Amino acid sequence: MLKVTGIFKNFNKHEVLKGIDLTVNKGNVVVILGPSGSGKTTLLRCINFLEKADRGHLDFDEISLDYDTVTRKQINDVRKKTAFVFQNYNLFNNKTVLENVTEGLVYGHGVEKAKAVEIAKKAIDKVGLSDRYDYYPSQLSGGQQQRVGIARAIAIEPEVILFDEPTSALDPELIGEVLTIIRQLAKEGKTMVIVTHEMQFAREIATHVIFMEEGVIVEEGNPERVFSKPEKERTRQFLSRVLPPEYMI
Repeated sequence: MLKVTGIFKNFNKHEVLKGIDLTVNKGNVVVILGPSGSGKTTLLRCINFLEKADRGHLDFDEISLDYDTVTRKQINDVRKKTAFVFQNYNLFNNKTVLENVTEGLVYGHGVEKAKAVEIAKKAIDKVGLSDRYDYYPSQLSGGQQQRVGIARAIAIEPEVILFDEPTSALDPELIGEVLTIIRQLAKEGKTMVIVTHEMQFAREIATHVIFMEEGVIVEEGNPERVFSKPEKERTRQFLSRVLPPEYMI
């Protein structure tokens, strides 16, 4: 469904991604783990061109492109198939919940306004905010704001949803409400790529786990093997610091 090959990315001569290969099949929940600075978020942002990789190749259904020669049309085609959920919500502060969700439908996907409102309300209802259509972000908790971000993502019915540490900006008591929504999306068979530090959640929800460090994939596999019997010593070291002892051999 979605495949990126040989992705490289530099920031000011610092090589952040060093030839990453990633395949995401329909219905997969791919979870990307790793320490801060490992390149997880950069990889996610390169997939839908929030950052442009220096080189590499992307195949996404009928789309096939090289990052160093990509056209504006190809970028738009990829973005129409993906949605991005940001760690800091990225809502328009001067727009209501309903307006935040309808904006992308109307201006990004050309949906007629009345239809966009109908679609947006269904998405907002799905994340449990049916009584918040006319609220502004400043009137919402962090968890509610992130649920608006998820509603905005699912409203466009993307083929892949990209989550960049969706709970990292939340107070601990608000994390659960966001994870519950993502769990429901997984049960519905949504294809997702999730960067997260919520290890037990990752183990529960993932169909495939990737561990990154210093711009490369150190290890990947099914969650049971990676979490319980990691093959690489660096993976074992990382997990031993972030998981309860009973999860490790």
